[in-house]
Amino acid sequence: MVPKAKVTRRNLLAGLAAPLSALAMPAAAFAETHGLRLYIGTYGMQSLPVERALAEIRRIGYEGAELCVMPQWPSEAVNLDSGARHRIRDARFPIPTLIDSFNLLASPEAHRLTLDRIKVNASLAHDVSPGKPPMLQTVLGGRPPEWPEVKDRMAARLEDWARAAAASRITLAVKGHISSAVDTPEKLLWLLNKVNHPALTAIYDYSHFSLMDLDMEKTMEQLLPRSGFITVKDARRVGGQPSFLLPGEGTIDYVRYFRKVRQLKWRGWVLVEVSRQLQTLPGYDPLAAAEKSYRHLAACLNQPS
Repeated sequence: MVPKAKVTRRNLLAGLAAPLSALAMPAAAFAETHGLRLYIGTYGMQSLPVERALAEIRRIGYEGAELCVMPQWPSEAVNLDSGARHRIRDARFPIPTLIDSFNLLASPEAHRLTLDRIKVNASLAHDVSPGKPPMLQTVLGGRPPEWPEVKDRMAARLEDWARAAAASRITLAVKGHISSAVDTPEKLLWLLNKVNHPALTAIYDYSHFSLMDLDMEKTMEQLLPRSGFITVKDARRVGGQPSFLLPGEGTIDYVRYFRKVRQLKWRGWVLVEVSRQLQTLPGYDPLAAAEKSYRHLAACLNQPS
């Protein structure tokens, strides 16, 4: 387990000697200089009302926010009435993505409900950003040993998801996960190529691959050309078990990481994800986590190529 001291607000902020405004380069300048735009979502801010979470994200310096539309989150589509949606839209703060959690190997009834949720989430996407609706991201489910037996069924279900997304005029983004049947770049690319649907894109999240000792540069070369956005967090193994951390607390060298991203000429949104492991620790403070993550990544982005 990650020590409690790593995620309490007091300890996260104790080492911040200067205010966020004193950064050498604010987030808004990253897009101009590197073509990369930092954002963070309400996934790690379940305890905050949606509009306060968005205001705090903007205050910290992020250029946009993701809305978590999972059940029991304040930003789930059913919890945002027309007034709330209009206020989010009128704030003109970019919402590049929404996040939900689906399972390609769920029961037939659960699969039908997933198709309904895609439609409901797409309606929210168009309401909060009519000109450029956010992508909807999800994991894929299953377990790594199951892959040979379930990959064709997963592809068939994923095609249903992609068609539902296309019918609602949004893009569906999916990623590999160390605990999922789709746990490597090769498996994710196989699925994308098998389905071959224009409404489907990948997500590049190296934290999962780092726990499998996969080469950073190689995984980027494989997946970045197919990825609609990047997700960043840190990782290490504790007692042999995967542990997900804030950027800078694990083994990923984000200076090297962003240098490679720039070498590949990839441009777009970079999402900070605060894992559920951290969110459920005693003393977790969502704003402290967001501030610490921003400071570390901003410093890494400020390093010369």
